[in-house]
Amino acid sequence: MRSYFVYALALGALVAFNFGLNTVSFVASREFAVMDLGWCTGEAKLYECSRASTYSDIIAAGTFIGGAVGSLLIGYFAKFGRRKGMLIIHIINVIGSCMSTAASCFTMFLLGRLIAGVSVGASGVVAIYLSEICTNESRGKFGIVYPLFICIGQFLMVAWQLLHGRILGADGAAVTMDDLKTFDKFVWRMAQFWPVVFSIIAVVIMVFIVTDDTPYVLLNEGKEEEARSVISKLHGEENADAITAELKADIEAQKANSDKLSLLEALKVAQYRKVIFICCGLGIVQQFSGINIFVANASTLFISIMGRTVIANVMGLIGILCLMITMISLSFFIEKFGRKTLLLAGILVSSVFMVPAVIIKIAAGKEAKWAEYIMVTGCMGFMVGFAIGLGGVMWLYLAEAMGAEYKDAGFGLATCANWLFAAIVVMTSGMLIKFNENFTYALYAGFGVLGFVYVTFLIKETKDIPLGQAYA
Repeated sequence: MRSYFVYALALGALVAFNFGLNTVSFVASREFAVMDLGWCTGEAKLYECSRASTYSDIIAAGTFIGGAVGSLLIGYFAKFGRRKGMLIIHIINVIGSCMSTAASCFTMFLLGRLIAGVSVGASGVVAIYLSEICTNESRGKFGIVYPLFICIGQFLMVAWQLLHGRILGADGAAVTMDDLKTFDKFVWRMAQFWPVVFSIIAVVIMVFIVTDDTPYVLLNEGKEEEARSVISKLHGEENADAITAELKADIEAQKANSDKLSLLEALKVAQYRKVIFICCGLGIVQQFSGINIFVANASTLFISIMGRTVIANVMGLIGILCLMITMISLSFFIEKFGRKTLLLAGILVSSVFMVPAVIIKIAAGKEAKWAEYIMVTGCMGFMVGFAIGLGGVMWLYLAEAMGAEYKDAGFGLATCANWLFAAIVVMTSGMLIKFNENFTYALYAGFGVLGFVYVTFLIKETKDIPLGQAYA
């Protein structure tokens, strides 16, 4: 593997890493931030009250709402090329994350999360970027970098927040402002600032090392010599001619059909509209799996199962670790199985763990402690299944399924649908968990079964098929 290719992968990985950091930066630190920002001043509990619950749900959803806006900008950013598009993403991220770090009130914090969310939503361009710097044979193996580094970012961010080392009110004693230490303030605010650090690292790589756009973009712009030079850096001089010819053939075949279209133009073409809507549906299926209920509310969920203990927070971290390990393993065998096969296998694994666990927990009742641990096992199994299918494969699938003439616009709409439903799921999750946690588990376990049906009948295979040709 050539060093330039490694740096190019790292560039995409850093955008994905910030995606992961941003989506869970307000999880285990939430109650400490509530105290620091004074949302429950005058209430019986300084870390938990109805206003804090409302504000927290809105803040959590803010990242996803910003993500929906950012995803619609993917097509616009693509006009500047993949590399410059990622540079814009990092600039937006720095602005939003700095605002969140310095926030002194709800409005400033929410605005920062919304702006950072725009960068997260626009980061979907990285899935396209990775598919374009890889050969057809290696797209699956390296395409997993995007979801994998999202997961790694989430894992390390939750681990960082565990540095608080405790759960407020765990011993039943009254909590006062004296219990909020300077270190607690540092931990939760640094959780907002870490994405800035990695954006700076990414910008340094772009300025000094990865100075070229993808071969796919360069060939689309008619810059054949530049494209060949980049391919040589990425994959070696000995492979440059063959890969260049392969890419040219793919692009010319797609250009023969039509030029690059806007979203509205693409939706007027029946064949393109069908593919775009199928991809949008897959993005919605991913969110209705309930993954962001788990990620955004891991601490709350495990506290509801296991009580107010540090172990409950650690279990949330272990769940994300299961997700990460599975995705790492997936990179070794993703090319041996079809994308559709893995999507189905992942949903099936999640359902096999979650559906029986939900039934047992509901039947056994709250008094049965053993049923709670079955529920924990079900959650872990769900994370493994998600990593195999909807988490590990979906973004790669979206990048592979759509043709070059409508990919930027179509990918943006599919990503927007994903983020909008993520916002809906996250915004309603706190309310659902408080209303009835068993109902919440059962609802999303049922959606998982419907997702299996959707993939079975509507999704086509993209493995070993040229980009954008699966539905041709």
